[in-house]
Amino acid sequence: MTVRVQTLKGADAGAYYVEHLPSYYLDAGEPPGRWHGKGAERLDLAGEVDDEAFLALMAGLHPATGNHLGRRYGDHTARGFDMTASAPKSVSVLFALGDGPTRQAVLESHDAAAVALVDWVEAHAHTRYRQQGEIGVFDAEGIVAATFRQHTSRTLDPQLHPHVVIANRVRSTDGRWLALDARLIKHDQRTLSALYHAALRSELRRRLGVEWNEPTNAIAEIATVHPDVLAEFSTRTGQVEARFEEKLERFEAAFGRQPTQRERWRLEREAVTDSRPAKVHGFDAEALHEQWADQARAIGYEPERVVAAAVSTELESHPIDHISRTEVAAAALAALAEGQSTWRAAEVVRELAAAVPPGLTAEPGRLLAWLDEVAADVIDTHMVELSPPVPEGVELRSDGRPVSESVLHRALSTPAIVAQEEALVVWADKRIEVGGVDAAAAGRRSTMELSGPQRQVAAAVAGTRELVLVVGPAGTGKTTALAPAVAQLRAEGRAVFGVAPSATAAEVLSTETGVGADTIDKLLIEHRLARRPQSEFDLTTGATVVVDEAAMVPTAKLAELALADLADRRGWRGWWEIPSSSPPWGARACSRTWSTASAPSSSTG
Repeated sequence: MTVRVQTLKGADAGAYYVEHLPSYYLDAGEPPGRWHGKGAERLDLAGEVDDEAFLALMAGLHPATGNHLGRRYGDHTARGFDMTASAPKSVSVLFALGDGPTRQAVLESHDAAAVALVDWVEAHAHTRYRQQGEIGVFDAEGIVAATFRQHTSRTLDPQLHPHVVIANRVRSTDGRWLALDARLIKHDQRTLSALYHAALRSELRRRLGVEWNEPTNAIAEIATVHPDVLAEFSTRTGQVEARFEEKLERFEAAFGRQPTQRERWRLEREAVTDSRPAKVHGFDAEALHEQWADQARAIGYEPERVVAAAVSTELESHPIDHISRTEVAAAALAALAEGQSTWRAAEVVRELAAAVPPGLTAEPGRLLAWLDEVAADVIDTHMVELSPPVPEGVELRSDGRPVSESVLHRALSTPAIVAQEEALVVWADKRIEVGGVDAAAAGRRSTMELSGPQRQVAAAVAGTRELVLVVGPAGTGKTTALAPAVAQLRAEGRAVFGVAPSATAAEVLSTETGVGADTIDKLLIEHRLARRPQSEFDLTTGATVVVDEAAMVPTAKLAELALADLADRRGWRGWWEIPSSSPPWGARACSRTWSTASAPSSSTG
């Protein structure tokens, strides 16, 4: 993810952008900020950003009259949001080593992608206010944004990245200036990243004939730029990665588990801040480009050849109308089902953007509008709504959703996944109804003092129940309760094996409980093959299979484990650990899942 959104708070929230950004390095050719958005037009803000107007806006004041735009800001009120988008390193290298026309084409492509992203955010912008006693989410009539393009990292590596400052003031349809509902841009930074990179790839392909590697996580590098060159100009990346690894190790040591996705994002953000060096000043633009050229030569790469290999004079056009919507939609649906069971509309857009062929030549604005069109079609034709039905007569937003619904609360899935969920619940019901005997002696094998619920969990896991579902938030000691259960099972000569969504999670599970463990993918693959599974996966009848972090496992994989004759045919029993904040099944099955999970009191914790 290379688009990050930071909340700007405090009275000096706008000062950085007028006092520090212009002097990132002296005479460096950094352009002044530019105004964007329909909200800016309403305030007569256009063209270059004026410092005083920008500071007034960030203070919540009308830039011309000085009157307050809506409520006065407090000391801790969000004044705006900095949406920073970093270009792939190879694009920055092309800018760093290219001649004048090449540099200009790269910068214009980068700006076009950034503006298209701003326009997409504006098209989906909302505000919130109370109507008839209830808080609703309403369309906004435009945002006020200022873009500040930067060319280097703090260590003076080439690194194109715009700061897009979105003011926390939007005009509502009733004429008032209100706060932006920022949940979309804060929660869907992966979508923003995918959109920006798809737009940038398309524009650079259109202008310079650049060829791209296949995207990974929606991001791709220019195919002809050698990894050695990328590494040479990635000093800052190395600093952040080293600090992030330190933070990961400390987190796992302190909490005994892997961080959640949201916690990882927080750790990454902290790593960026902690490893941030002081800014370097005093370099002009041409001196930097000469320095970058010398760096490339020093590792054996002539700048002119690097650029010539990346830029094609024989451009083959691939306009958007020639792209198969069916193929892009199929790839997006497969990616969603691989990683999630339910999703929101913005996540559909994210996977569509990631699935766009890297050879596309389309203007960024047209591409992002096309992605919204395809997303709407995919939702209508391939998905089912898991959100409550829209009541008749209620006010709707321009996206067709009721004003009573948050942008984060719409849930979508596919008929196939819903059918799998329903089958999983039936399967779980049958197994839980069988009952079984708990092994009370398991709790006595713990090297730590267990709480009452932890003893119940240990006894249930080490007992004879065919399915044990343990529901609870992170930090409540589920893994601590599992360790003595594993010891009890082994003491009785019963096989036990653990699976987890990732190799790291499997390693943590094994280390903390003593159980042999691997990824769920590895277990499933071993049993798909025609040959006999490897010994550690060839579990005997009655073996206990521990599914750690089951909420992170896609429904299709849980269904394959439980329903594709694997668990039943092999005669396995199961322990599924489910964080209470993250159900593994969609909304239609969740209520039944929780009731079955809590039915035998000794099987929950």
